[in-house]
Amino acid sequence: MALPLEFNRRFSIHLYWVSHGLLLLRSGKSGQHSTRVDILFSDVRWMAVPVWFEGIRIEQGELSEIPLSLTAKIKEEAHFMTVFKVVSQGVTHWVLAGKNVQVSEDDKNYGADSSLLPNFDFRAFVAPLWKDD
Repeated sequence: MALPLEFNRRFSIHLYWVSHGLLLLRSGKSGQHSTRVDILFSDVRWMAVPVWFEGIRIEQGELSEIPLSLTAKIKEEAHFMTVFKVVSQGVTHWVLAGKNVQVSEDDKNYGADSSLLPNFDFRAFVAPLWKDD
């Protein structure tokens, strides 16, 4: 997906799967939005992001722009990674991940599986309040 990406809606961290380095941000349907949007970062090595985003803009950044200290191991692997700036409400957050970010927009309910992770069974993690109607 070409950067920058921008959405004027609420997102949250829906899934972070450590062993596979997957970070899925999700914005569900609401009174203002008739669709659900998933944003997937793959091969995530490091991130500094909040749980909730009120509006989101994702653009490519540079390692030298990250204002936080990184470990020697992360710095060593960084040349294989992409630095993503994740901006929300004027504050820049950071994801160091694989080369691209994927986006899917559909009309599924919040707790339904993501087309970006077709082999991942989200129902295994669904709380009783998230049941599909």
